[in-house]
Amino acid sequence: MAHVPESVELFVCESCQVTHAGTPIHVEAGQHTFEAPDACGSCGEADFVELSDWVHYHD
Repeated sequence: MAHVPESVELFVCESCQVTHAGTPIHVEAGQHTFEAPDACGSCGEADFVELSDWVHYHD
């Protein structure tokens, strides 16, 4: 069986819309979850939306 690489979850800053790669959190052998960063590297805000939810996001 071929190895299938995990896809990194992306997060969009609600304030400036810069996209960040999630931080991988090891949950079990070969499995990870991803968390948004503590703060946006561009504007410093701390509110993020998962990229997959961005099209459904409303203020």
